[in-house]
Amino acid sequence: MKSFALVTALVAATATGAFAQQAPVQLSSAIQSQILAWIPDADLSNLSNSQYAQIVSLFASSDNLGAGDNPAGAVKAILSNAQ
Repeated sequence: MKSFALVTALVAATATGAFAQQAPVQLSSAIQSQILAWIPDADLSNLSNSQYAQIVSLFASSDNLGAGDNPAGAVKAILSNAQ
């Protein structure tokens, strides 16, 4: 009986981990607003985990957001790379 409970717990934990990895990611409203100001037709609804991480990393440093750095172009490049 103990092994059955252990197996059940392991299966449940594994299923929960797999579900968490596929959960949709959503940017903060501030980042979404800024992106939509730059790229009005940007689709931010189905970001991959990689795209999310790249965009958050881009916005994490104000050095990346200067006009001379072309942050809009960087976001476009990230969004065009479906990963």
